[in-house]
Amino acid sequence: MTTQIVIHAGFHKTGTTSVQSMLRENAALLDPHLQVFLKDAFEDLTAKARAFSIDPKEKTLAMVAKAAIAFFKGLDSADPRPILMSSEDLSGHMPGRHGLECYDSAGLVMKCLADAAFLRFGDATDLTFFFSTRDRNTWLRSTWWQNLRSTRLTDDFQSYIGRFDEARSLEDILEEVATDVTPARVTSYQLEDSSTLPLGPLDPLLALLELNDLDQSTLQVLPPENVQPDLGIDAVFLALNQSALPEKDVQEAKRMVRKMARRLEP
Repeated sequence: MTTQIVIHAGFHKTGTTSVQSMLRENAALLDPHLQVFLKDAFEDLTAKARAFSIDPKEKTLAMVAKAAIAFFKGLDSADPRPILMSSEDLSGHMPGRHGLECYDSAGLVMKCLADAAFLRFGDATDLTFFFSTRDRNTWLRSTWWQNLRSTRLTDDFQSYIGRFDEARSLEDILEEVATDVTPARVTSYQLEDSSTLPLGPLDPLLALLELNDLDQSTLQVLPPENVQPDLGIDAVFLALNQSALPEKDVQEAKRMVRKMARRLEP
């Protein structure tokens, strides 16, 4: 029996939260056909991947490899259902944090995952790495917003994107990953292109899996999640981050503003 594995490993701010929410929402319908593993099933692995992204050394990479082997070792090799893993944190920390400009560690992390999967299920394993992507400008704006709301980022958007002038593109990273994980496959789908699909960003991911007996029309489709509200609160968050207020007060103010914004959402 050939085991089919699809690893959805990124990237941040490309519809990954929406995908994972729909996987959770439809867990009961998917379970007879598919083994779904989200971040909470391999938190040690994602923690090690993030650590390696900001401290890329042999020692931290070895910890990624160890965590990957431990995760795959815990899976039932006799289960005939395909395996789907989904977490953008497998690619490391989001760019814009810890001085990172792109996912430069992703290739080596994916190689650890591929090696561990082949070790557990054999060289004939049908392994695919799937990455959701996004138009560069909208992706940078979305990462700016996420970093603005989650950290004390003090750069306005123009200053922020200036950091990435020399950064490699997501496409460059995908080419590197494809080289590192051979003979596994690497494929991607742009978020903008999935907006008209029946299942949105989940659609191209499920299309990679052999789920012939699953009636996808029965799956619950959820609205996009973690989207920046078009209410001008980015300027409020930037002012809070640039203020001399203590961290606790800044975070509390952000929570209050986000709560008010949610009340205005349609």
